Amino acid sequence: MKKWLHSMNLFQRLMLYFAIVMILPLIIVASIIYIQASNSLEKQTENYLEQVVTAVSFQTDRFVKNYELVTLPLVSNPNVKHFLDLEETNVTVQEHVRYQYYEELWTMMDTIIMQKPEIKRMYIMGDNGRHIDLRDKGSSFSEEKYNHLKKITPDSGKMIIFPSNQNGSITLTIARKIRGMKSFTPNGILMIEINSSELGELWKEANLGNEGFFMISDQDGKVIFHPDSKFIGNTLKDVGRKNIVQFNQGTFFDQWNNESTFFHFLTSDYTGWKLIAAVPESQLLAPISGVRLTGIISGIVVTIIALILSLNFIMQIMKPIRLLERAMKTVEHGTWKKVPNLSRNDEISSLLRSYNNMVDRLSTLVDQVYKAELKNNQVKIELQERELEKQQLEIQALQSQINPHFLYNTLETMNAYGVINGVDEISEMSEALANMFRYSVRNFELVTLADEIEHVKSYLTIHDHRVKKPIKLVLEIDPTLYHASIAKLSLQPLVENAIQHGYRKGMPEIVITIRATELGSSLHVSVIDNGRGMTNEKLIEIQEAMSPDRKNRPELRSDLGIGVTNVNRRIQLLFGDQYGLELSSKVNEGTVVSIVLPNHPPQSKTGKT
Repeated sequence: MKKWLHSMNLFQRLMLYFAIVMILPLIIVASIIYIQASNSLEKQTENYLEQVVTAVSFQTDRFVKNYELVTLPLVSNPNVKHFLDLEETNVTVQEHVRYQYYEELWTMMDTIIMQKPEIKRMYIMGDNGRHIDLRDKGSSFSEEKYNHLKKITPDSGKMIIFPSNQNGSITLTIARKIRGMKSFTPNGILMIEINSSELGELWKEANLGNEGFFMISDQDGKVIFHPDSKFIGNTLKDVGRKNIVQFNQGTFFDQWNNESTFFHFLTSDYTGWKLIAAVPESQLLAPISGVRLTGIISGIVVTIIALILSLNFIMQIMKPIRLLERAMKTVEHGTWKKVPNLSRNDEISSLLRSYNNMVDRLSTLVDQVYKAELKNNQVKIELQERELEKQQLEIQALQSQINPHFLYNTLETMNAYGVINGVDEISEMSEALANMFRYSVRNFELVTLADEIEHVKSYLTIHDHRVKKPIKLVLEIDPTLYHASIAKLSLQPLVENAIQHGYRKGMPEIVITIRATELGSSLHVSVIDNGRGMTNEKLIEIQEAMSPDRKNRPELRSDLGIGVTNVNRRIQLLFGDQYGLELSSKVNEGTVVSIVLPNHPPQSKTGKT
């Protein structure tokens, strides 16, 4: 975005800024008005739907409660209670008595159905296996069904209502427990099945517009009633189902029939149903569509007028600036050209006059400035070259101090092995020493961590043969860090110091651990030993000797480890004074020397070392 703006000329920028200044407030104001109108309309719709749903909920609860009153005589009838208490002691007598009860109960149930034509089926079932069906369509008594109803129906005698899908149509089942004469424990169930479509007559008065609709779902979001029967039995989407399950009342937007729809729902305290009124968003926002169109047309007209006025104003600014621009281009080619002065008395006219005055004076000064700049650049280049050469010489001097007597001692040890013992260890030592020489003369200041580790291993190989005190080397390095860049000949001097200054009598084993960790933008490569450590005074003296301040830096005694300061200084010369070595130590526990490097250092410089 920033690059695109920089590529525009002044005229384009001014036009863009004027357009933003004019259009952005217009869009903000129009958006605020539109949002407020939408929220107000949504609130009004929510209130209206709440009234509709509350009224329908009241009618629905009254409809269901009416069934409690209608079935109350049947539930409290003594014949029903005796029918549930029948036992199979005398088959002939029991069948005769059962038939009498059956006829009387049939008559009472038929009377109820005559009063309630929406009833699809009514039956009474008891624990004794007896049952009476009215409007039975061939289905038989099911002990499994009876046990299920008995499990979900409360013992208090309160009615429950739940939907069921029978042959593709949704049926509402009303059930309540009943008891006989011999016990207060219920031993039977009265159940009534009603077509859910019959209940639609109660909800026809819910006026929700041409595209709005009213529906009922159970507590899991499954549709019990809908004006369009194809939706009965469907389940609401995740958004609607989540709201319905979690809350007793509320509003939400969700997709219905591939259209964004506004829903308001209420939970019936009596039935537990979710009564839902829905209005498509297009119908909800229809009243403000005219306001939106008027606002858009008005905004376009105002914007066009404002752009015309802005264009005229911008051209008064751009015309003299372009004139000055053409004159400046001739100056770029060495031709000093003046521009005509304007008759106006504004800032741009003053700018043109100042330019003409500048042209008169600048032509004689440019040559002097150009020559002075060339001279300054030449001096800077020479100073940079001297500083670079000075750093390279200092690096070479520091590297040359790294324990040269070690190589002489190694050669003497190899000679003694060959003369006295006549063994093959000299071959191994020679190979390790050759690797160290070959590595030392490589023309790179930066190498990989893997190269440094191999160099340390070669050193330890020679050390094992010389001293006959094997050193255990432990590597705690993530494989991805082996390719990290590190200063050449930086690990081996630290390992050598750990062995020479860290060994204490009675040590069962010398353990050197090399650990590499990433800490933000830095790489820490640590050499850890289990030696005798050092006192705080000695640690402070070494840390002061590694200070980047050369003037106040004290000289370090050789017994404190000059190799440490050399490695520290080389790292600071290569990467900067913020990098180098960090030391920590505890007496009789060991010392930790950490090389702090940039995690993504610059490209390696080549040169003789």
